[in-house]
Parts: sequence; structure tokens; C-alpha cells
Amino acid sequence: MSTIQTPKDWEGRAVSTLDLLLFIREKVNEGVMLEMFLGSVNAHAMRSFIEGSSMALQYNGLPDQEFDDFVVWLRDVKREWPEDGWVKKYLRELGGDHEAAIKKFLDFVAEFAATRRR
Repeated sequence: MSTIQTPKDWEGRAVSTLDLLLFIREKVNEGVMLEMFLGSVNAHAMRSFIEGSSMALQYNGLPDQEFDDFVVWLRDVKREWPEDGWVKKYLRELGGDHEAAIKKFLDFVAEFAATRRR
């Protein structure tokens, strides 16, 4: 069992991928290690984690539209989702630093959420 306390308003409801990513970003910014969420600091693991979250929602008949909208925004507005994906792009840009790549991605999640939730 994790010592990380999830928000009370998550009880009894499906949590969107975007909300989950915002929560991870918040906790990491508070000093929680990424390993608590991923097992290791690895951008490929983060991508798999995200895909698993989104697929689990879809398989349970729950749309993950806000995350889908984020991907479109990241690709079309920010030009940060190239054909080979964000992981390869950010690792290339950041000299192979997985933690920096993940944090960059999470910062874009927060930027997108701020534009949607004003």
C-alpha cells in the first residue's frame, strides 16, 4: 500500500488520465520521487503508464476525452508531439535525462489544464 494519499474526491469515481498526471506532477513538485509512481525514472515507463491509464478507462466504457484533447493540443498547438513521440523528442533534446523529459511532459499537461480550467 502506498503512503501517497489520493484526493478524497477521487473516491468512488473514475479518474481521468489528465487528472492522474496532474496529481503526479503535484506530488513530484512536493518532493515525492517519480519512482513511487513508475518504479524507476524512465520516460518509456511513463509513456506506458499513461497508455495503460487511458486504455483502462476506455476498456471500462469511460471516455478519456480530455487526455485525447491534450494530445491534439500538444501536437497541433505546441508542436511537441512528433511522429516518433514525445519520449524520443524530449530525451533527444535533454541529453537522455529521463527525469527532465518526464517533468517537461508533465509541465505541458499542467499548461494545457490551465488553459481548459480557467
